[in-house]
Amino acid sequence: MSSVRLQKLINSNFINYLFIFCFFLYSLFIIKHHYDGHHLGLLYSNALDLISGKVPYKEIFLQYGFLTTLIHSLILIIFDNKLFFISVSGALFYSLSILLISLAIKKLINSNYSLISTVLILFNHPIPLLPWSNYIVFFFITLSIFLITKKKINFFLLGLFLSLAVLSRQEIIIPIIASFFIFCFINLKNLKKEYTYNFYKLFLGFSVPLVCFFIYLLYFEIFSYWKSYLIIPNFYLEFLKTNMFDLIINFIIYFSTKSFFNFIITPQFFLISIILIFNSILIVIKIFNKKKIPDNILYISILSILLSSVSLQIEIFRSYTSVVIGIIPLLYFLEKITNKNLKSNLYKVLILPSIFAIIFYPTGNNSTLKKNYLDNSGTILLNKNFNFYKWPQNKINSINLITKILINCDVEYLDNLTFDSLYSTIGNFNRIRMLPFKSSSSKHNNLDDYIDAIKNPEVNFMKKINLEIQKKNIIFLVNKNNHIYKNYRIQPSNYYSVIKIDESFNKSKPMFLNIFVPNKCIM
Repeated sequence: MSSVRLQKLINSNFINYLFIFCFFLYSLFIIKHHYDGHHLGLLYSNALDLISGKVPYKEIFLQYGFLTTLIHSLILIIFDNKLFFISVSGALFYSLSILLISLAIKKLINSNYSLISTVLILFNHPIPLLPWSNYIVFFFITLSIFLITKKKINFFLLGLFLSLAVLSRQEIIIPIIASFFIFCFINLKNLKKEYTYNFYKLFLGFSVPLVCFFIYLLYFEIFSYWKSYLIIPNFYLEFLKTNMFDLIINFIIYFSTKSFFNFIITPQFFLISIILIFNSILIVIKIFNKKKIPDNILYISILSILLSSVSLQIEIFRSYTSVVIGIIPLLYFLEKITNKNLKSNLYKVLILPSIFAIIFYPTGNNSTLKKNYLDNSGTILLNKNFNFYKWPQNKINSINLITKILINCDVEYLDNLTFDSLYSTIGNFNRIRMLPFKSSSSKHNNLDDYIDAIKNPEVNFMKKINLEIQKKNIIFLVNKNNHIYKNYRIQPSNYYSVIKIDESFNKSKPMFLNIFVPNKCIM
């Protein structure tokens, strides 16, 4: 190999791969210090429930997609129920997705632009703190995009990966199907005869996983339970006091105007605004036949715009696992600009804000990271399923105390009436409620009632908890006023003791976790 070729390799491909790998390691370092008991606990609880044989949708709250929980369950089986490896999987899916975008750009343009795409994305969203379904969907979407940048497209695999994205987060089916029909409509004049044969292969690949999933639902007689989850988004619109039309309008207004004015506070949205505006203009130009656009670039533009439907709740991680694929058409046409001064200035418009973002927001501008998230006393977590984490001292104290209590407590149920879902995963106990958490906000009541009625259609969960209290057959965790729900109240008997622990970060404002335990468990 000549020195010139070696230098090119080191300057582009090698740096790109090294860059992604270093950010992956950086993510793991931050993730092990990050505590989000609600979201991480919900994912962990769902995976553990599936492993234990509970029935999806009937006994497990699977809000987004069955495949996400299945993947997490397989990870836990391989790694002995260690929660940390679910977090690792989120970072890995994200890193692979960025790699696939960069490889797609390398095929369409060159390796230098692939490196630029990696820098732009990672500088704005460096750390996937939660292994949420969005990151798994992002992986399958980018895998599909990588396929359509190849000269010979495997349409069966393309449909298969898009279908797996749907099974990971089911509402993604709307932008995927809509993008296909819009592409066909816009490009109707240019469709060739062989497209019909390719469509059949695409449809077959897309159908196989979905058909298998519906066979599974029908065979285990849980189709009606799955169907009941389809209206859950309405509850979120209800307690957000909005509707879909207003969400779309607010989304358009934000990314067309407000994101630019809020640049200092949230610079990460600047790139998303550029992507959305550019791809929208590109589609309009194509509609009016003003410019020749390659089919794969056109489809990516359409999909990027429509994927914004899953990021209408404006959050950085949602945009950088959906809309960001539009960076491919953006860089594709940037490379074709012949005016060197214009091209140089556009480079600066993209790169300089991203440098600003990583310098002033090195952890990605995530509000759940506390200022003292790296502080740790060195206290060991007693629960071995939480190995490798370095969580805040107050959370370690709570988890260790609950773990000690549960070791010698022979009861059937552990119900967690706090928002920290992770507590419900300590020990091997059943739950009365389907949800492994309880929000203290009354605006969640309708959703809670709806989900609880799926598992306990004939009795209120508070009544059932009180019945088990009389049997000394339950431990329950409560904070705030979650022992009171509407006209019901949990009534601990004389056979119970309450253990309190302060979980506050600010000792001047105590926040107590109350652990109600049968006396037989602490004697």
